[in-house]
Amino acid sequence: MKIKTKRLIVERVHRQNVIELTPLLKYQSLFQQAGLVTVGKVDLVTLGMLAQTECVLQIRERGEQGLLGLIILLHSYDKTGAILPKQYEVGYLLLPRKQHQGYMTEALSAVCDQLNRSQITVTAEVRSDNASSIGVLSRCNFIRITINPGMIELWKRQDMG
Repeated sequence: MKIKTKRLIVERVHRQNVIELTPLLKYQSLFQQAGLVTVGKVDLVTLGMLAQTECVLQIRERGEQGLLGLIILLHSYDKTGAILPKQYEVGYLLLPRKQHQGYMTEALSAVCDQLNRSQITVTAEVRSDNASSIGVLSRCNFIRITINPGMIELWKRQDMG
């Protein structure tokens, strides 16, 4: 998957090029905020395993090719542990110096538009006190479905028909 927007290139990271994500590793709190890790640290081995089993997308600026962040599409599972077809949960993170400039909204919207064409459902879990992430989801046409114990909200992207 490779998507180009006005300012960005969003493309899949494969296990062999996961080293390109090294600049993100110094921002461990972003991985926690994105819900990609609850304990411990994310390293290149972890990202390599994710790139092999899930869909890891890097976000780069078009002109400079500078790494801005990640979007990760995780398989969704039913109560028995079986993978739900055409359903993904999204997690994302952006370098702090690039936040609040519309980059994540632009990237996530483009990815979701592409997935929508294949009739793939995208959901997101976000803490109810994460106003920035809630803003991104709202701008990308997600709607809040439920609020679970622990202040975790479940959001689902509206079918854009």
